[in-house]
Amino acid sequence: MSDAEKAHDKPPIDAPIKSSADDDLGRAPVAHDFAESVRELDASEGLVVGVLGPWGHGKSSFINLMREQFEQEPKLTVIDFNPWMFSGSNQLVNFFFTEIGAELNVKNKSKFGQAADWLAKYAGILKPVSQFIPVPFAGAVGEAAAGAVSGLAETTDADRSAKKVREKITEELLALTEPIVVVIDDIDRLTTPEIREIFKLVRLTASFPNIVYVLAFDRARVEQALTEDGVPGRAYLEKIVQLSFDVPQAPEMLLRSQVFAELNRVLAPVADIEIDEDRWGDAYFEIIDPLLSNMRDVTRYAISSRSTIKSLGAEIDLVDLLAMEAVRVFRPDLMQRLAKLRTELTKTRDYSSRKDDYAQKAVDALLSDFAQDASLIRALFNRLFPVALQYVENNSYGSEWRATWRTAHRMAHADYLNLYFDRVAPDALVAFRKSEGAFAVLDDAETLKAYLLALEPDQLDTILEGLTAYERRFTTEMIVPASTTLLNFIDRIPEKKNAGMFDLGRPEVTVRRVVLRLLRKVEDETAREALVAEILTGIETYSSQLDFIHSVGYREGAGHKLVSEAFAQRLQDEFVSGLERDAPAEPDREWDAWRIYDAVRDAVGKAPLTAASDPVLIRSVLRSAKSTSLSQSMGSRKVRTEDRLAWDLVVELFGSENTVKKAVANVRKQLGNDGILQLADRYLEGWRPERF
Repeated sequence: MSDAEKAHDKPPIDAPIKSSADDDLGRAPVAHDFAESVRELDASEGLVVGVLGPWGHGKSSFINLMREQFEQEPKLTVIDFNPWMFSGSNQLVNFFFTEIGAELNVKNKSKFGQAADWLAKYAGILKPVSQFIPVPFAGAVGEAAAGAVSGLAETTDADRSAKKVREKITEELLALTEPIVVVIDDIDRLTTPEIREIFKLVRLTASFPNIVYVLAFDRARVEQALTEDGVPGRAYLEKIVQLSFDVPQAPEMLLRSQVFAELNRVLAPVADIEIDEDRWGDAYFEIIDPLLSNMRDVTRYAISSRSTIKSLGAEIDLVDLLAMEAVRVFRPDLMQRLAKLRTELTKTRDYSSRKDDYAQKAVDALLSDFAQDASLIRALFNRLFPVALQYVENNSYGSEWRATWRTAHRMAHADYLNLYFDRVAPDALVAFRKSEGAFAVLDDAETLKAYLLALEPDQLDTILEGLTAYERRFTTEMIVPASTTLLNFIDRIPEKKNAGMFDLGRPEVTVRRVVLRLLRKVEDETAREALVAEILTGIETYSSQLDFIHSVGYREGAGHKLVSEAFAQRLQDEFVSGLERDAPAEPDREWDAWRIYDAVRDAVGKAPLTAASDPVLIRSVLRSAKSTSLSQSMGSRKVRTEDRLAWDLVVELFGSENTVKKAVANVRKQLGNDGILQLADRYLEGWRPERF
């Protein structure tokens, strides 16, 4: 992997920028100017500076940019005091002086040694050592702090007053040529009592000379915390903070550019990913953009959605995925409710059907419970879940839309919405993925054949059925190779097991639907006839040939009249002549053997089969004449099955029952006994099924 690729694959981090090299918002010049103005102020009696802004507006980043100016000659010493390290107001002041003293020793012992020592002594006077060490010290600063603490026992004699030590500290600080900057960040993340203690600390120590406090906080949060006994917090702040800067919100255009930059970084490692540009703009401005207020939101969005996009980006429509991730990150309660409304979001309703009252109540409750997000919910309906529009306006989407959403991997289809929420693809979606693989090679007969042969036979019917969803994307180049290959696969597709009362489970029906949709891509009848003739030359079984001729022709109940009547009749005549002339090359593959010979019988007026006919062919005739009758008793869920033969048709093909009997005996002698011969025996013995 190249360095560029590694950079793209590197996840975003929700952390302040460290330098102007990372300053995408262009705030470095402003931060440098503000830092310079701080330098110019008189700090001989101490100074308190505020960097203000709501959570996520980049206050910490702004302070880091200020540090760059403080690094310019003459350099200012910057010390960070972390208010999170103390636990309780009674130890804050002591810990503060210990920490500052330790930091000064680390920065420059020769320069600040005396001041550091006196600060440590001051801390010792204010509180016994054992009570103001809240957490174990670590690193260089920790060692210095521990060293300062270890000598405190010698400096806490009763005759040494806090006033004297304070005077010594003041004396040492006055001698400095440049002030010390103490940064206290993330004040607004503290509890209300802790915020109050921090500002008491600053007020207590603000008079130390050459100490410049830089405080970062959200004005509204701190003012609220400082308001007490009718005294507004703003008035309290004004007494303490002498200079402040409000970090501006990032301009909308710049914020959006950062969104796109972060998304590009997140999407880069995902292969074969595309975005629907026709839908992206509306979805972004109506769903994602209103949820983003600052750069922290942008980074949080990128970080939180990264793993989802990495795992599902190539599976689910990217516009839907990005929009839903924004809702998940910033409106988790709303997302939990949407997860319970999957049916309401995806179940289509034809124009003539009645609206689902239960679903209507569920959507009404959603809008009522999340009234503050009403515009967001409506945008989700408009851009992601159009089915749900039926509950908020007079707009309805019928079942014909499901194929469109499915091929586009849209969450408007239940399979993809379930995949998003459950992270497990339902069986139907697993099969449809394989349908996509077949669609990708429909224009190459050999590749398509190899692809289908590699699949489990039991999956073929469902996978080929999935191809109908791509009807709008069929091309004329696919017609001949796809039709020929699929028609040659009918005998390889097993009928569906455990079929229900209304499940035909017939592979030829599935293939026929795909082939007819392919042929309808050509409007000119003459051109269609040429394609039909070309397809016929590549079909390997008589059964598939006849089924194809009937489906494009005029046979009652089967024909779709895609060719002229004369052309259809010519194909039928040529078929009969061919079968009379040449027996099936692979009789075991003739999945509709009885029908092809019935076409001959109908044309020539006599029985085309004898007892001496190929036993494999006779067995295929009997198998193709078998059907399974389904019945269900009133009040029972159990479906009863019974195998039957189209006995009268079988007899007509052989001329008499006696010939059938001889044929069955010949097959049994040549190929052995099996279930279809036993079923024929029952008919020969006089059994006939009851009518249900």
